[in-house]
Amino acid sequence: MQIVFSDIDGTFQEMGHPIHEINKEAIRCLQAQGDHFVFVTGRGFELVQDMMAEEGLSCDVIFGNGAGLMIKGEAPVLTHTLPYKTLAQVIGILETEAVFYFLHTDHGIISPQAHLYEAQFQESRKQLLAELGERGQIIADYKYEFFYNECLHKDDVLQFMKEHPEIKVIKIELMEASDEKRERLRAMIQSETAAIFQSFVQTLEIVDPLATKGAAIRSFLEAFPAAKSYGIGDGENDLAMFEAVDVSLAVANASPAIKAVCDRTIERAEDGGVGRFILTELVSREDVVHEVD
Repeated sequence: MQIVFSDIDGTFQEMGHPIHEINKEAIRCLQAQGDHFVFVTGRGFELVQDMMAEEGLSCDVIFGNGAGLMIKGEAPVLTHTLPYKTLAQVIGILETEAVFYFLHTDHGIISPQAHLYEAQFQESRKQLLAELGERGQIIADYKYEFFYNECLHKDDVLQFMKEHPEIKVIKIELMEASDEKRERLRAMIQSETAAIFQSFVQTLEIVDPLATKGAAIRSFLEAFPAAKSYGIGDGENDLAMFEAVDVSLAVANASPAIKAVCDRTIERAEDGGVGRFILTELVSREDVVHEVD
């Protein structure tokens, strides 16, 4: 048996782009021959559920960077979430430093009022354009739309969370354009109760220290001891995944640090690198509908 574990943002789907058709075909072909495809993502399970429903996909999902697991046909199970005490410590730092953040929860995405951070959004856009050109423009537009229209905005996020202890926080995500300030925030936030890492350009994520892609994958693989496992990613939070699989692969748009430690590099996310690899190397030719260029 073969099991492919794949990150989503920047790997299976380029941010701001539709999912490549070849990726969807590859999943169906892999599953048709009895193998597994597992999304391993920093997204919350609701975002992944919505994506799969829209794209006609059905897969197992490790979500929240390993905070939870959703097996096909079963309800999602959260195993490692951030307690209120950690929320209070981290949010206190971010609000003092005037950094935009949002909470991935089991009740959607919660953030402060977006309009209060308009200056930060524009600085982020400026940096993305300078560093990434047209791709930066697409990412900036996507983020702007997401922050204003997809988040549940609260005047006092911490007070809201205190009043709603039933809401579980999978992770805190922050956006900061300054490299120097991000590194300072990393040093301020990292602790025994909060692990922090960079998942994308200008982005840091804070999770429970036990919520890692690697730990979740090892747990998943216990049910398949003879399987050959592949992990595909692009960011710092995928390093733990690489350590847990037999073969690690980075998409060509991954950071140099990620490509330096993986076993091999495949094509870019926007070109359907995940699907092209699966169809070319893991799927029997008779199962392939479209020829891979």
